[in-house]
Amino acid sequence: MNRFVIVVLAVAIVSPAFAAPKKDRVVVASESIKPQDVQAMSLEEMLAEGERSVQYMNVTARDVLDTLAAARKANDFARMNCIGTSLSSIKGLLRISDQNSLTLRERVIARDRAASEHEFVKVRIARQKVTELLGRARSCGGPSGDTVFEGGATVERDFDADLPQEDVRTALFNPVFGDVPPPSASPFY
Repeated sequence: MNRFVIVVLAVAIVSPAFAAPKKDRVVVASESIKPQDVQAMSLEEMLAEGERSVQYMNVTARDVLDTLAAARKANDFARMNCIGTSLSSIKGLLRISDQNSLTLRERVIARDRAASEHEFVKVRIARQKVTELLGRARSCGGPSGDTVFEGGATVERDFDADLPQEDVRTALFNPVFGDVPPPSASPFY
């Protein structure tokens, strides 16, 4: 009897973990969100997802700052400028998103559904933009991100056989004058 009770309790405890997820709950895991998904969310879910989005943007800003520090350490000025441009945009979006998150919290407390959805959508748009800017910052400096050119430039000359090989700059310093007058522009003059 004791074993039977233990087995029943184990099945009762473990079975909800393997049950199918509820269809009425909307899990916002992807970057893009559809209007019907926003309408299906409760106000508390919108608030929680909005705060997670702002937290994601903070982590992204720190990641881009670390990338900028690595570029600064390597003295890669072109990469520093490229990353700095993305970072300043991320900082601006983060500042706006913090304000929108605070407004979202106020609207959820006031139970204003339309204004809450509006603020939530603004935060999500900012998150998508920050994700794009993160990709742009990571791609700065070429495919590997560690592109650095050292040494002088190498000039290779490849001429076709029918092109002249002499330096054309000599005509600039040694003008050629002839004894023969130029032909008339009109045969009737």
